[in-house]
Amino acid sequence: MATRLIYKRADGKWAWNLKVNGDIVATDGGQGYENESDARTMADRVVGGYYRDADKKIRK
Repeated sequence: MATRLIYKRADGKWAWNLKVNGDIVATDGGQGYENESDARTMADRVVGGYYRDADKKIRK
């Protein structure tokens, strides 16, 4: 099962990752985004193909 998570980091920036069977297989590379929308848009662009139907979650 795949899950894409958008979350707010301790420094106030937004980030994302993709977990498959509990293992993180993709991230934003640590760069972070100024707002949730930008993080979500980039995650949607990167996470495609086989994992396009991953559960989508947001943690604030």
